[in-house]
Amino acid sequence: MPEPESGIVCVYKPRGASSFAAASALRREFSFKKVGHAGTLDPLAEGLLILGFGRGTKALPSLQGLKKTYRAVFALGAESSTEDSEGDLSLQPSPRALAVRRLSYRSLEKAAEKFTGRISQVPSRFSAVHFEGKRAYDLARSGRDFELDPRPVEIYSFKIGRMRKLPGGGAEKTLGKPWRGEAALLECTVSCSKGTYIRALARDFGRELGCGAYLFYLQRSKIGPFSLKDCAPCRLEEGKVRINRTWALEKMMRLPSLQARLEENESLQG
Repeated sequence: MPEPESGIVCVYKPRGASSFAAASALRREFSFKKVGHAGTLDPLAEGLLILGFGRGTKALPSLQGLKKTYRAVFALGAESSTEDSEGDLSLQPSPRALAVRRLSYRSLEKAAEKFTGRISQVPSRFSAVHFEGKRAYDLARSGRDFELDPRPVEIYSFKIGRMRKLPGGGAEKTLGKPWRGEAALLECTVSCSKGTYIRALARDFGRELGCGAYLFYLQRSKIGPFSLKDCAPCRLEEGKVRINRTWALEKMMRLPSLQARLEENESLQG
C-alpha cells in the first residue's frame, strides 16, 4: 500500500516534548511539507495528539472542537506559581494542612459538582492564550503583570478518583518540593470542551476546597472518537522526538476514513 500524502495520524506525545516538536518529527520522518496538530498539549503533559499532514491539516480546526478527556492528578495543599509541578509553591501550612486533613470523598464530589456544566474560567497565565498580541506564557515568564479575561467553557464530566494523603515528610519526598504540613494527591477524569485549561481547573478546585491545588500530572486520553488505542508511540531521545515509521503508517488515516469516523461519532452523539 502506498504511503498517504494527506490524512491524520494519532501519536502518543511523551512528557517533556512540545506539540510542535512532535509535528516536526512527523515532518522529518515522512518529508511532509505541511504538518499541524489539533490542539496543543503542554510539554509537561503526555498522551493523545492528533497530527494532520497534507490536506489533512484542513480537518484540524474541526477536530479541535471535539470533546476532550483527560486523566489528571491534582496535588492538594498548596498553590503553584505556574499552576503545575514546575512552579514555586505557596505554602500556608496551618489552614491548608487542616483543610487537607478534613477532605472526604463527599467534599471532593460536592466541589467537583460546582465545576460541572457551563462555567466561566480564567485561563492560566502560563497558557498559550494571546494577550495584546503575545502568548500569555511568554509575558508571565518575563515577569509582566497582567490579567486574562474569563471565558465560557463546558465541563461535561468531572469524576473524582483515588485520593492519597501525604502527611509531613511523605509529601516532600513524593512531590519533590519543599513542603510543610500535609498534602494529598487526587486522581480525577475530566471531559471538557475546547478551550478548557486543566491547570486552571486544578487552581480553582483547590480554592473551592480551601486547601489550594495545582496540576501534578496530566494525560490526554481522548479527543472525540479517537483514544489512546489509536496512537502511534513516540519517544524522546536526547531532547528530540522520534516517531517510528512503521507504527505511524499503521495508524495513519486517510481523509475518506476520517470523514466516516467523524460522521459515525456525530450520529452516536446525536
